[in-house]
Amino acid sequence: MYTICLRYTKNEDEAADILQDAFIKIYEKRELFDPQYQIGAWIKRIVINEAINHYRQNKKFELVEDEGFFEEEETIELSIDEKQDVKEILNQILDELPDGYRMVFNLYVFENLTHNEIAEYLKVSPNTSKTQLSKARKMIKRKLEEKQITRFTLANG
Repeated sequence: MYTICLRYTKNEDEAADILQDAFIKIYEKRELFDPQYQIGAWIKRIVINEAINHYRQNKKFELVEDEGFFEEEETIELSIDEKQDVKEILNQILDELPDGYRMVFNLYVFENLTHNEIAEYLKVSPNTSKTQLSKARKMIKRKLEEKQITRFTLANG
């Protein structure tokens, strides 16, 4: 569950706070759990909701609409060597995404939510969700190309 929290924030302390708040909520709502369903899925949903609520409350979630963002972006050069894991590089690339892109990307890719579900969670339109996902994918692709990471690298990494 901590890993899920880390997907939604760049800060380990914030992730721990989100997780703690989620477990408090799980404890408080334990009577609402229906035993005919999997408890892991129920807990995961509460953790995701808590991460989204954290962003809403702290106003850190901003959808990026300005294309100029890409021109002024500061990049961190990474090189793949025997000591550095490709998975670590991919996680760093995801961490570099603007919060709005990362949030939609995580909900769509890792949580398997539809654009309608994402829109409902984030209080945006489904088209905004689609746009944010598309921009996130383009940015990830560009960052991978800059770091010369190809499908071959990933398959053999």
